[in-house]
Amino acid sequence: MPERMPDHAEVARDEETVAYFDEHTPEYGTSRLDPAARFIRKHGGEGASLIDVGCGVGNTLEYLVDAAKLKDVAGLDVSARCLEQTRERVEAETFLGSVLDRELAESIGPRFDFAVVAAVLHHLIGGSRRESREHAEEAVANSKRMLKPGGHLIVHEPVYSPYAAMTALFHLKKTVTRVTDRRIGLFGYWNNIGAPVVSYYTEPVLEQMLTAGDPAVVVERHVERWEPPPLVRPFVGKASVTFIARKNSSA
Repeated sequence: MPERMPDHAEVARDEETVAYFDEHTPEYGTSRLDPAARFIRKHGGEGASLIDVGCGVGNTLEYLVDAAKLKDVAGLDVSARCLEQTRERVEAETFLGSVLDRELAESIGPRFDFAVVAAVLHHLIGGSRRESREHAEEAVANSKRMLKPGGHLIVHEPVYSPYAAMTALFHLKKTVTRVTDRRIGLFGYWNNIGAPVVSYYTEPVLEQMLTAGDPAVVVERHVERWEPPPLVRPFVGKASVTFIARKNSSA
C-alpha cells in the first residue's frame, strides 16, 4: 500500500532522534509484546484493525500480524526510510508523520480497534524534562484519537524509579550529547549516558498519562521487574510495563 503524506501543517519532528534511528534502525525484541498479542487475539475478533504508532522498521507490526492473525493494519512513523522497510515486511497502510501532530491523528481516525505504542514515549524529547513529558502525554492523546470508541490503546514502555533519578539522567544525556553523538555504554549496551537522549517515566506517571484527557480505563497491566546494574541497584528500580486501556465507548 502507498505511503500517505500529511498535506497540512508542518509536522512536529525531533530531527536528531529521526536521524539516530535512521542510522541505527534497531529491531527491538518482539517477545515484549506477547501480552499485547494475547489480548488482541482474545478481544479482536475477525476483521480487527490496528495501527502501530512509531512502527520503526516494521518488525513489531509483522509480529502482531502473525501472532494475532490481523489483516487490517497500518503503521505511523516520522522516518520515510523506516516506513519503506515496514512495507517490505507487511502489507500495511503507512502514514509519514509524527504522533505529536494532532491534525494528522484526527485525519487518520477514529477508525482502529487497537493502537500500539511500543517503546516510543521515552524517545519524544523536548527542550526540557517537562516539555518531554508533555510530548508523551500528547502522543497518548493523539493515539486515542485514532481509536474507535471502545477501542484499546496498548502502551509498552521501560519504566524506572525514582522519577528524580530519571530527570538527572535526562539532563546528563543532554549534556553529553552536546559533546558527542556516540552511544556511551555503562554496564552494557542498553545502559548508557550518550545518544539518544531519553526521558523515562515511572509506572504511576505512565498510567496517569493513559487515563487523562479522553476517558479511558486500564483493563490490563503486565509488569516484568528487572535488576539494574549492581552499582545503582540500591537507588534505581527498573521494569518493563505493558498497559492496555479501553477508550470510553461514547468518546
